[in-house]
Amino acid sequence: MPERVEFREYFKASIDLINASNVDYLIIGGIAVGVWGVPRVTEDLDLMIFISKKDVKVILKNAKDLSFEFDEKKVIEQAKLVGVFKIFYKHFHLDFLISSLEFEKNALKRKQKVKIFDREVFVPSKEDILLLKIIPGRSKDLLDAEGIVERHKGKLNLRYLETWAQWLSDKAQDMRIYNELQRLLDL
Repeated sequence: MPERVEFREYFKASIDLINASNVDYLIIGGIAVGVWGVPRVTEDLDLMIFISKKDVKVILKNAKDLSFEFDEKKVIEQAKLVGVFKIFYKHFHLDFLISSLEFEKNALKRKQKVKIFDREVFVPSKEDILLLKIIPGRSKDLLDAEGIVERHKGKLNLRYLETWAQWLSDKAQDMRIYNELQRLLDL
C-alpha cells in the first residue's frame, strides 16, 4: 500500500513537476471549480497541458525524478491514442489532458494566476472553466457549472460564452453545449 501523504504535499509536488517540465498548463477540475464556483472535495489534480503528444516523455523524465510512479509504455500509449494519461504520487493520481482544441488554446491566453498551497498556479478564466465543465456533460460537471453561474451572475462575459459555446457545438455537430449554456444562464 502506498505511503499516505496530505493533499497539500501532493499538490505541491504536482506543480513542481509541471514547472520543472516547463510546460504551459491550466488546472481544471475540482481545484479550478473551487476558485470560481462552489468548492468541493476532490482527490486529484486535473491538468490541461499544451504540448505535442511526443513531448510527454519530458514530463515523465521529470516525474521519475520527483518520485511519481507510472507505467511508461502505458502512459505514452494512452497519450498517443486519446491525449489523456495518468501518473501517481503515493496514493493520489495526477490526470493530464493534452490540449487539442482552438478553444483550449484561447483559454490558455486568458489564464488567471492564483495562489494555492503556497504555489502560484494557472487556472482558466471563469468563462473558460464554465465551458470546460459543460463540455463533458456529466452531472457532477454540470453542478460545478451551475455553481460558477450562481456565483458570478451578472459578471460573466455572455458574448464570449455564447460565441465559444456555438463554436464548440458546431465542432461537435451537437447543440448540447450551446443549449446547456443557455439553460444555465437562465437559472
